[in-house]
Amino acid sequence: GDFSFNLATMKYAGIALLSFLAAVAPGASAFAPGHAAFTARSTRLYSSVVTGPEGKAASSKEEDIALTLAIIMAHDERSVTVSEEQHNVQMTEAVAMESEELETIDVSIPYDAAALLAYEASDKSVSFEEFKPQYLADAVAHVVSKQPVDVSIPYDAAAKLAYDAS
Repeated sequence: GDFSFNLATMKYAGIALLSFLAAVAPGASAFAPGHAAFTARSTRLYSSVVTGPEGKAASSKEEDIALTLAIIMAHDERSVTVSEEQHNVQMTEAVAMESEELETIDVSIPYDAAALLAYEASDKSVSFEEFKPQYLADAVAHVVSKQPVDVSIPYDAAAKLAYDAS
């Protein structure tokens, strides 16, 4: 009872859906024989190439590929946004820009930059060669002083205390 009713309902719903799609989107089935006129009309909007003799579908895979390529090439020819003269001017400017010698700027940082900056800020009472080792030693000492102090307690500290007390 219920099972056959559901199958019949699904069958009619499926037929209704397919009928609706065929009515709403006639061009959705490009190779269907009944829609060749629609395909020819819509293709003419985009290209001078007709999809086949009198708008009919291609008769072979090779003909379909050749017609598709012709449509693409016709579109490509129409889609150029600059004239040949504008293109030539742009290419001439690009070549001129490439041939100009660009100023080279060195942005590298010397290895001793930090020591050199510190030396420049100092009173310069000693030479840089004497200043640099002292600056590096002070810098290392400063970094070491910032290291955290180890306050951890070994897991066996209580056992050691008990052993030492006995």
